[in-house]
Amino acid sequence: MARILITEDEESLRRFVARALRLDGHETFEAGDGAEGLERLDEGSYDLLLSDIPMPVMDGIELAHQASARFPDMKIL
Repeated sequence: MARILITEDEESLRRFVARALRLDGHETFEAGDGAEGLERLDEGSYDLLLSDIPMPVMDGIELAHQASARFPDMKIL
């Protein structure tokens, strides 16, 4: 299945989504804000970036722009 990075500042929502995706057979990784998400992207390869939009440090829009420039084949939602 897919390797998915979930970037969400609300911990309970992030864990809920991660758990649901793991139950469906996906491998999940988590980040609490856009900057942490970008660091995680640089550390490994992912099939999908699933991100919130309003977040501290770096919002999801900026994260999506930087992620798509660095990893053009990765899907972003």
